[in-house]
Amino acid sequence: MKKIGIVGCGIRGRLYQRALASVEGVSVAAMCDPSMGAREKVASQFDGPVLERYEDLYALGLDAAIVATPDFAHRDAAVAGAEAGMTLMVEKPLATSLEDARAIQAAVRAAKVECLVAFENRWNPHFLRVRQALAEGSLGPVLTMTGVLSNTYFVPLEMLPWASSSSPGWFLMPHLVDLALWMSDQKPVSVVARGRRGELASRGVDTWDTIHALLSFDGGAIANLQSSWVLPDSLPRIVDFRFETVGSLGATVVDMNNQGLLTATKAFAAPWVLPAEVDGEEQSMAAWMARYFGKRVVTGEPLCPGVDQGLLVTQIVEAIHASALSGQAQEITAKANPVHGSC
Repeated sequence: MKKIGIVGCGIRGRLYQRALASVEGVSVAAMCDPSMGAREKVASQFDGPVLERYEDLYALGLDAAIVATPDFAHRDAAVAGAEAGMTLMVEKPLATSLEDARAIQAAVRAAKVECLVAFENRWNPHFLRVRQALAEGSLGPVLTMTGVLSNTYFVPLEMLPWASSSSPGWFLMPHLVDLALWMSDQKPVSVVARGRRGELASRGVDTWDTIHALLSFDGGAIANLQSSWVLPDSLPRIVDFRFETVGSLGATVVDMNNQGLLTATKAFAAPWVLPAEVDGEEQSMAAWMARYFGKRVVTGEPLCPGVDQGLLVTQIVEAIHASALSGQAQEITAKANPVHGSC
């Protein structure tokens, strides 16, 4: 039985613990979080030890670890896990600075361990169909992509107590950047971005309200990406998620806002069909990803998307923030797109 530890007892950590419960050959040995409130919350659904420090968690002799801490707090736990020889899964983004991402990559490479970066849309059936169409050639080479992934005020003002240490660029845009890399199979070369600050700051959360980016690729494709944290709470749901891919022969539009279910009770809503519980197991992209991780902890198979992809996405999102601050285009000095021909 392979033992997995989870660093972080928040929404994602609790989700991963539930998802792994149905994977044969693995067990969640323990979880940890510096927040007493988070530890108390997870203790109501998890029978194992709930510790305060990841150092104490790792001392249990784990085979693998999931780092599900806030965006900015991945480096120390991920580096220590790699150095201890564990198979890793790290929440997206890999890190919120290129320096931290490089430190994690270096530790993973030095230890020769596998590291999955949690870009959960690789398990999204909608995007898997788009990838299939691209692989079959029915869309032709990718020319342009447009992605929107935004939240209502609820997320930065109520859901995330650490929102001022992140941004819609770090919390949301890594998904869009990863999708643009995955769909295009092209090397990113430059980005120019614009952003706005002020409204969230006036409400007590000093971070970006919105960030818009134009990402250019060596094959000529362009991705127009937008993430905001200032949508009205009156919208039917807290997430606005759309992604369009246009090729030379065809196009696809993924609209995650309409999954065929509309409800009207006290308020109108358009709930996502996923996540849902079927036969006592959560069915969602994040749960499927966690089970993929657990199964490969058992088999020792390679994990994808890996640490190189995570570093590239962090490099691009850091450049997006730099461009939004300076108003100047930023070059992307990536050697290649790590997802080309894989995943």
